[in-house]
Amino acid sequence: MRGLYSRVMATSYTFGNLNSGKNEVDLIDVVALMIVPLGASMIFGIFSFSIDVFGGYDMMDPIWTVGGADLSAALFVTTFGTIWIVLTNIINTDTSHSKEAIAIFVVALMAPILTVFMPAFESLVFWHDLVQLVFFIYTTAAVTFLSYVA
Repeated sequence: MRGLYSRVMATSYTFGNLNSGKNEVDLIDVVALMIVPLGASMIFGIFSFSIDVFGGYDMMDPIWTVGGADLSAALFVTTFGTIWIVLTNIINTDTSHSKEAIAIFVVALMAPILTVFMPAFESLVFWHDLVQLVFFIYTTAAVTFLSYVA
């Protein structure tokens, strides 16, 4: 029984080739881990958020419009937060990302950007409520996973 227990415990701390063994969320990533789900939920249409003081501001109102794509505060917050988590992990000299972790990062970064810039991708995301929820959960889980294992 001891052999089985030690094998189970040894594998419970690894996640395939993705885990570097650190297994903790960096304190520098905590703010990004709070704002990325907020921004992603607005981009993927899970909920909306507006500030009603000082004249009011909806976070999905466009700041700039580029080629028909509305760049909003929610897009900037989500993109910046996702990049922040990976950059702080790269700056940390103990971090080494596997190819799988980089792929997870690229999808989490590109899903909100493609939703705003590519009408076909936006149609895919807003095709059904469950698809919206899946993209939101993926983005949130991906940045949390990257912060945790890196």
